[in-house]
This record gives sequence, C-alpha cells and structure tokens, in this order.
Amino acid sequence: MRPLSGLLLSLAFLAAGTAGSDAQDSQPAKALASNYQLSDAVGERRCPITLETRTAPGGFALIIDREVCGVVFPHLSDVAAWRPAPARGINFVDAKGNIVTEFSEGVGGVYEAIRDNDGVYFLTNLKIADAEEIKFDDLVGDWNLSRPGGATICRITLTKDAAAEQRFAIRVASGCDAPIASFGLASWQLSNGDVLLYAANGDLLRLGKNEEGQWARVPDQKQPRPRPLLMTR
Repeated sequence: MRPLSGLLLSLAFLAAGTAGSDAQDSQPAKALASNYQLSDAVGERRCPITLETRTAPGGFALIIDREVCGVVFPHLSDVAAWRPAPARGINFVDAKGNIVTEFSEGVGGVYEAIRDNDGVYFLTNLKIADAEEIKFDDLVGDWNLSRPGGATICRITLTKDAAAEQRFAIRVASGCDAPIASFGLASWQLSNGDVLLYAANGDLLRLGKNEEGQWARVPDQKQPRPRPLLMTR
C-alpha cells in the first residue's frame, strides 16, 4: 500500500502544480485577449481575429473566418491557437504548440511580425487602436526627417492634394541629404495607423509611432532591418 499511496500523493502534487502553471499562463492571456485585425504591410489584405482565453490544442482559442481569411492569408491554415510570448508578444501556433507566426509588441496596440519570404504583418488590437486612432488632418503639414540624435536632413510637407492610388502629394524642400533626395519622395498615405511615404517609383518608407510619440521607420519586406529614420515637428 505504501508505494501506491506514494504514487497517489505524487500525482496529486503534479496535478496541483499543473493547475498552478495553467492559472499563471492564463494571466498574460487575459491581458491580451481581445478583437484584433491582421493585415499585410500596406493594409490591402485584412482579416478580423478574436483571441480568447479558453484553451485549445496548442494554446488558447482564436476565432477566424477561415473560409475568407484563408484566401488572403494562406499561412493561417496552419494556425490552431495562440499563446502569449515573451516581452508581451503574441505567437500564433499549430495544434502542437509550434510557432507559425511570432508577433512582437509595437506601439498603440499594434504587433509586428516578419515572415521569411512573405513580408511584414501587423496584428492590431482594435480596442486599443480605436482609442488612439490617428487622424488624417493631424498629419497634414510640415515635418522634419532626421536620424536618431542627429540634425534635420530633410523637410517635407504632407499635403491634402490628391495623388495616384488614393494617396496624397508630398512637397520636398530643397537641401535634403543625398539618400533622401535620391529616394524621390512623391506621395503619402495613412494606413493601419502608420504613415506610408512613397517614392515616385513605388518604393515605400513605413513610419510608425514609437514609445516617445515620434514617427519612426519600421521594417518592411524589402528592408527587414532599415536604417533608422524619424519624422518629427
């Protein structure tokens, strides 16, 4: 009887430890559970996703319209659940808990992921982002471009003048440094809370708000580790 009693006692402690671990894991999940929107880098493809706190194979349950979203985001077919990640990130995982897409925390309820050979994706917490929504009119006007800790390297004006593809014209002052001048800024657009600056040839600079409230360049498909650039007033 003693070996059996010892086994039962060990199983009881194991069950208690597992329950405590599950309760601990659920705390960050409760903080992150919400309605989100998944989008590509330019906001052309979008999909609503709800992260829940109830458990599912691999992690916590998520609600996706797979018939619709699977067409615009094929990799979602591998996603069965989600899990909180280190540094307040969010991981999409398969039924075995293997990471499919890893999102790092950005600013204003927006999480960012870079998938190899696929591009940049944004996961936006609609509850937070709606409260901090950037207004178009707040962006119109004069701005300074600079490197972190450096002097202004270019002055631009974001206008309301219509340009191609539902964008708006940019006026660039003379005297910009060579890399910015050669980039050839021509138009801009507000997308998913980010400012997109387009060159005449369609190349793109994406700027998102950082923790200091400045507009800072964020990675894109062509430049996963871009040279830092700030846009300030």
